[in-house]
Amino acid sequence: MTSRSHGLNKAWAVPLFLFLLALGLRLVSVSGKSLWGDEFYAAGLMEKSIGDLVSDSFRGSPHPPLAFVGLKVSAILFGTSEAGLRAVPAVLSALAVLPLYLFLKPRFGTGPSLIAGLLWAVSPYSVSLGQEVWIYGILAASGFTFIWLADLAWNGNRHAALLLVPVGLAGMLVQHLFFLFVAAGFLLYFTIEQLKRVPLKKFLIQAFIMAAVYLPFLFPALQQASLRMERIASAPSSEGVFLQRFLFRVPTVTARLLSGGLAGELSLWDMSSPVTPAIFILSFLAVTAPVVVFISGRRNSSSFRIWTASLFFIPLLLFLREDPTARHLSIMWVPLSIGVAALARSFKPVAIALVLLACLLLVPYYRLDTFPYHRSNWRGAVAHIGQVSQDHQQVVILAGQNGGLAWDYYDETNCHRLAPGGEHPYEVQPTRSDLNPTSVVDSVLASGTEAWVLHDIWGGPQGADIAPGWPVLSREFFGPHLEVIHFGTR
Repeated sequence: MTSRSHGLNKAWAVPLFLFLLALGLRLVSVSGKSLWGDEFYAAGLMEKSIGDLVSDSFRGSPHPPLAFVGLKVSAILFGTSEAGLRAVPAVLSALAVLPLYLFLKPRFGTGPSLIAGLLWAVSPYSVSLGQEVWIYGILAASGFTFIWLADLAWNGNRHAALLLVPVGLAGMLVQHLFFLFVAAGFLLYFTIEQLKRVPLKKFLIQAFIMAAVYLPFLFPALQQASLRMERIASAPSSEGVFLQRFLFRVPTVTARLLSGGLAGELSLWDMSSPVTPAIFILSFLAVTAPVVVFISGRRNSSSFRIWTASLFFIPLLLFLREDPTARHLSIMWVPLSIGVAALARSFKPVAIALVLLACLLLVPYYRLDTFPYHRSNWRGAVAHIGQVSQDHQQVVILAGQNGGLAWDYYDETNCHRLAPGGEHPYEVQPTRSDLNPTSVVDSVLASGTEAWVLHDIWGGPQGADIAPGWPVLSREFFGPHLEVIHFGTR
C-alpha cells in the first residue's frame, strides 16, 4: 500500500465510521413504529407507476415529486413493509453526516468535526428523519451536500462546480424549502477570502445557470405552494396569531432540532411530570447555546459568523406565513453543527456532553411505538378493530386525506369502510373543512348499523360528540389523538 493510498484510507476512516454509526442507529427498530398520516400518503403512491406517481403527487401533495421517486426505489428494492419503505430514507439520512463532516473539517479540524458529526448521527431528530417514509431525511442529505459542494466550488474545485447545479436542481425537486439551502450555498461565497475564492464572474454564471434550469419548474412550484397555504388556512391550528406562534412554536421547533418529538409542545406541557419540561429545556439550551457562543465570538471571520447566524434565525421567519415543523428546518442543523464544532475546539467536555445527552434521549425514542411528532398507533388501532368487529358493522375513518390509505395499509380483514375526505387522496387537494364527521357517522347509525369510528383529526368533535345521542359501547385510545369508538344503535 502506497503512502498516498494509506493517507486516503485514513482520511475517510472518520466519515465512514460516522456513516456506519448513523446507519446502524436508523436501522435499529426501523419497523417498530406505526406509519402515520404522511407516510400512508407516500405508501399509497408506491403502488403506482413512476409516471402516475409524479402526476398524482403534484395533484394531491404540496411537495415536488423527486423524493417520492426515491421512496419508490426503496419500495422496489426492499418491499412495501414498514422497514422496506424506510430503507432508502434511513440510508440517505445517515449519508447526510458525510457532507456535514466534510464541510466542517477544513474549518475546525478532525476532532471537533467528528463530535459535531456524532451529534447528527445519534440525535433522535435525525434518527427519526431516517425512520420515516417521507421527504425530510432526503431534504437534509441533499441540502448538506449542496452546501459542501458550494464551499468546494467557491474555493476553486472544478468537479464540485460541475455538480453544484445538478444537485441544486435535484434538491429543489425534492422539497421547495431547499431554496434555503440554495441561498445559503450561494451566500457562502462572500464568506471566503477574496484572494482564495473564484472570480465573481464564475459565481454569477453559476447563479444564472441555477436560475435558468429551475425556471421551467417554477410555475408548478408556485401552484403547489398555494395548495400548501390553502391546507394550512383550513387547519384548526391556523387560527392562532403570529405572536402565539413565536412565543410557543418557535421555541418548540428549536428544541426539537435535537430531541425530535420527545420535546413536547411548549403550550401543551404536562406539568405533573418533570420529564417533559426537562427534555424541552435541555434540548433548547443544547441547540441555542453553541450557536450563540459561536456567533458572539471572534475566532472566525465576521462574515462567516453572520452567515451562520442567518442560517439559524432567518428560517424562523417562515412562521410569519405558515407553521413549519422541525422536520422542515434541517438547514438549522448547519449552524448548530458549526456551533458544536467550535465548542468542541474550545470546550471539548461540554461538546461531548451534548452528544451524550442525545444518546440518552435515544432510549425513550426507541421505546415509542408511534412516530414521535404525531403519536397515533394506526397499526394497533386497525388490528384492534379487526379482532373485535363483526361483519355487519361499519368502519368509518375520520382522518382527513390519508385516512382511507391508513386503513388499507394495515387492514387484513377486507371489511367495508368509509373514509370521508380520504376516498380519493390523489385526485385533488382535500381540506379538513369539507369533513362533517357528525353527519357521516349519524347516517350510518340511523340505517341501523353499528359503527366503529377511527378518529385522528386534531380539533373538532371527539368521543361521544362525534355522534350525539347515540350510545358509546366502547372507546379506546391508540395515542393522544387517535381514538377508536364503537357506537351502537338505539
